[in-house]
Amino acid sequence: MWTIAKRELFVFFSSGIGYLTLGLFLTLTTLFLWFFDTDFNLLNAGFADLNSFFVLAPWLLMFLIPALCMRSFSEERRSGTLELLLTQPISLWQIVLGKYLGGILLVIIAFLPTLVYFLVINELKLGNAPLDSGSAFSAYLGLVGISSVFVAIGILSSLLTKNQVTAFMLALLTCFVQFFLWKGIGDLMIDVNLYYFFNQIGIFEHYLSLRQGIISIKDLIYFIVINYMLLFLSQQMLLKIKNQGR
Repeated sequence: MWTIAKRELFVFFSSGIGYLTLGLFLTLTTLFLWFFDTDFNLLNAGFADLNSFFVLAPWLLMFLIPALCMRSFSEERRSGTLELLLTQPISLWQIVLGKYLGGILLVIIAFLPTLVYFLVINELKLGNAPLDSGSAFSAYLGLVGISSVFVAIGILSSLLTKNQVTAFMLALLTCFVQFFLWKGIGDLMIDVNLYYFFNQIGIFEHYLSLRQGIISIKDLIYFIVINYMLLFLSQQMLLKIKNQGR
């Protein structure tokens, strides 16, 4: 499993995909947070926190992670190397988890340079009151949770088709539905129970709690369960592909 994860990281960085993804994410966040005169600009916010970053990041990740994961299995199927991988003495779960961990590690690497934003805000703030590092940690935890779901969606999408563009579009649509559409449907509901039900299905409400500094067991369980469901579907799809190749 770890061998596959390390292989994924090697492929990402040896082909330039990893550098391109990291560079694009950091460039866009820096431009929106520090240079563009928008609601996301930290200098215009009037508050010494990174809330603008945590609002912006999921929307960027919604595009970048599907682009990152669209080749994970699609390219292997197209080039014929997946059949070789399936003959190795490793389980299907190890293959799926290896790809999954590789994607998660790359996203975490992308988050590390953004800690500079926290240090800059700390230097620019007025007064001696410390920044709320606890809320920042909770929000970063929420971003990792969102990223893990997006990576799992990207892996499943890449198993459903050999075409990378199709895998990207399918993953992008699914990520949007899971992150925002359920909330939009919930907001249209008049009945309180239906409003609560639809909001709990989607990621947005669970991420919002973490972004506000509230680490709830309910939200953590949600991310664990939805990741497991997506990875289980990927494992079953991989099993189907393996059986078809016999």
